[in-house]
Amino acid sequence: MTKVRAPLTFSLAVTTVVGRIGWKAAGTITRRAVRTVRHWSESDKHGSPTLDQAIALDRAFILAGGGYAPILESYARQLDVAMVDASGCREALADDVALISRETGDAISHCIQALQPGATPAQIYRAIAETEEADAIFPRLIGRLKALLPGNGAGREATGVNH
Repeated sequence: MTKVRAPLTFSLAVTTVVGRIGWKAAGTITRRAVRTVRHWSESDKHGSPTLDQAIALDRAFILAGGGYAPILESYARQLDVAMVDASGCREALADDVALISRETGDAISHCIQALQPGATPAQIYRAIAETEEADAIFPRLIGRLKALLPGNGAGREATGVNH
């Protein structure tokens, strides 16, 4: 049975890495038993790789043809989410939703242009830039959404709870 792993978590990042390099290689690289690496890949188990181990896993993933560093990206997104003001209100969330809609629309538009026959490198670079701008807004949006949950710093007016 496939376990569901929450987005942005180290367990999902480790699972992504292992999907490319394999369990045995991950164990060898980190100098840990395969069982330990499997624990890192499971959200319901405690433990995660050390910084040196995470770097080694990300490096192995990239060398095996991966286009990014999954564990580093997981950490960066978690940090972005944690840095968002925990008093997120509905107005700020609405502003971010409007912004992400606009930025995503721009990104899609430029990606369509980049797909056209004869698209120039400049058009492709512009599509990449617009997509990166849209992507950068998602962590803040996720943080605002999480801040709306009870117990995460949101007041009754922000969560819509009246009792």
